[in-house]
Amino acid sequence: MRQKEEQQVFAPPGQETKKDPEQERLEREEFERLKRLESGDSASFKDTVSSGIDTSSAISTDTSSSVTEKKQDKKKLVQKEKELNKRLDNPKVAINDYIELLQRGTSDNGSFEQNMKKASDQWEKSNIDRFKRNYKDTKKIIVVEEPKVISQKDGDAVVDVRIKKIDNKDGKEVETNMTVRYVLAADSKGKWKIRANKVTSK
Repeated sequence: MRQKEEQQVFAPPGQETKKDPEQERLEREEFERLKRLESGDSASFKDTVSSGIDTSSAISTDTSSSVTEKKQDKKKLVQKEKELNKRLDNPKVAINDYIELLQRGTSDNGSFEQNMKKASDQWEKSNIDRFKRNYKDTKKIIVVEEPKVISQKDGDAVVDVRIKKIDNKDGKEVETNMTVRYVLAADSKGKWKIRANKVTSK
């Protein structure tokens, strides 16, 4: 009985090992490709593509994320440029910055030399010695009325501001209320520079 069962499952050796030549070739190619892939051979990528394995999703994901990052960087850059242009395009801001430098330089805690140098740089023709002479006895500068644009066309602007200046003269504090009219011109970078000013005391 056992011998009969064994005969039923017996298969001739020729039929068990015989394979289709085309199938053998494909298996060999796949084996070689896997070996190259393990060894880091870049050619295996080409083999992967030629063998019909879909890698497009991975590539498109990397590409789309890269494009998104570039778009976000560009958007941030444009936003910064807009903020900078908005600041430089407004002559009131330039005058506010200028007066703030004078206020810092004349306050007890401010650095006189450093702030007078920066204030002088706000003019088309800088003159640090003139600033030191004009403000050496000044104790305080108060903005009474915020800067107001009187006119602005192309690269020229006129701005008025009312201030109170307190000077120490002969040991006494002297207050002077004045309206200062600033004539400004934009430089090649769009930054406003003071060309001239006219003081009207009250």
